[in-house]
Amino acid sequence: MKTSIIIVNYNAQPYLERCLAQIANNTDRPHEVIVVDNHSTDQSVPFLLKGKQQGLRVIFNPENRGFAAACNQGIKAATGHFLVTMNPDVFVPPQWLSRLIWHLTANPRCLLVGPKGRGIGGRQRAGLLNYSRKLEAADRKFARLYHRQSEPTKFLIGCLVLFNRRLIEKIGYFDENLPLGADDFDLSLRIRQHGYELRVAKDLLIDHTVHASFHRSDPAENERLADASWAHFHRKWQQELQKYGWERLFEDDLPVFPHETALFTPLRPANTVQ
Repeated sequence: MKTSIIIVNYNAQPYLERCLAQIANNTDRPHEVIVVDNHSTDQSVPFLLKGKQQGLRVIFNPENRGFAAACNQGIKAATGHFLVTMNPDVFVPPQWLSRLIWHLTANPRCLLVGPKGRGIGGRQRAGLLNYSRKLEAADRKFARLYHRQSEPTKFLIGCLVLFNRRLIEKIGYFDENLPLGADDFDLSLRIRQHGYELRVAKDLLIDHTVHASFHRSDPAENERLADASWAHFHRKWQQELQKYGWERLFEDDLPVFPHETALFTPLRPANTVQ
């Protein structure tokens, strides 16, 4: 079955070029790539126009619609059974897609799966395991040590996640009132609230350049969009935040929703080796 890989781009052309090259070289399953450009002002547009002539699927927005809305555009245009949303500053090793798909299909209660990563926190943090600075070599070690191992988590960072159309049927689309930030926390809560789970694929390691688009964009506009996102998130989840607090909702190992009883195993202390 085909996978649709949806990349939301805003002023990230140098990263996007490398990201697309690694997808082309390292993706081992049938796939299509859809880039949704949120009105970039760098060299992204000429780069993507050239890519479009070579068969890349591209959606050009006349304004910055925000991350969530752009993801929804890509999902609605996608033809694949599996869907990936990812940032243009994410770099993937060989056979990355097969491993994510395996974990999603092997765990029927799972609606969303993400990788371990350098540049990612929480349960997705690569940890202190001794590994090469080169992504492919480091990933091979994770793939060998944690072959087909995954674990549940309270949230997944949205820089790269895989799901199938069941998520849209059960949960719905991304909340478009979250233009910059909080979309991944919102989606994680909605999945758990509906009785499903999220999982981290421990046998896959990616690289994530944190906030690549932020550093190449207008700081005032970034702040405006981020403030709007987090204000909406806090209004939407006000009851849960007041009742449980941020740590209980996302960081500790205690359940929030009834089906989460005994679901989470303790996180290892930060100063221990995985």
